[in-house]
Amino acid sequence: MSDQKEKQKKHEPTPPEPAETLEMTGNGEREQEAEEKLPEDELRELNDRYLRVCADFDNFRRRTRQDRAAGYEEGIIDTVRALLPVVDSIDGAIKAAADCATGETREYAEGVVLIAQQLEEVLNKLGVTEIDGEGSEFDPNVHQVVIHGQDEDQPENHVVEVYQKGYRKGDRVIRHSMVRVVN
Repeated sequence: MSDQKEKQKKHEPTPPEPAETLEMTGNGEREQEAEEKLPEDELRELNDRYLRVCADFDNFRRRTRQDRAAGYEEGIIDTVRALLPVVDSIDGAIKAAADCATGETREYAEGVVLIAQQLEEVLNKLGVTEIDGEGSEFDPNVHQVVIHGQDEDQPENHVVEVYQKGYRKGDRVIRHSMVRVVN
């Protein structure tokens, strides 16, 4: 009888090895068993690496956003600097047109004033403002003294005349005002 039992055992399929079972059950279960086999230290290390990559990506997005905003601000400032000679010419035309006597020249002067107003509105939309001029207190951060004089009727360190208007965008000075100051 023992021979018969041995023959039956030879003909019976042998149970598969555990590794073969993994292949037969599919990928999902194999990954699950592989994860279960990973030591906790490896899991911690992988999790830490994942968190570092996420933090690096967040920092990259923040820096990119800041660089883009700074580039936009620089673009506005460079454009305004390029347009300032035009603004000065329009201001000069308005001063010269103030003495117009005929109706035709007055209409021309009014047109130049309207152009200056439009230009001022555009600058304001961009966040560019004119630096305070006559009557304001002298500030070396925004004013450049061209002439320094004495006048007993005026308060000390006050701007009495502006030769060239200055402009700023936020806290940044685009161009300093050229002024005459008394003390």
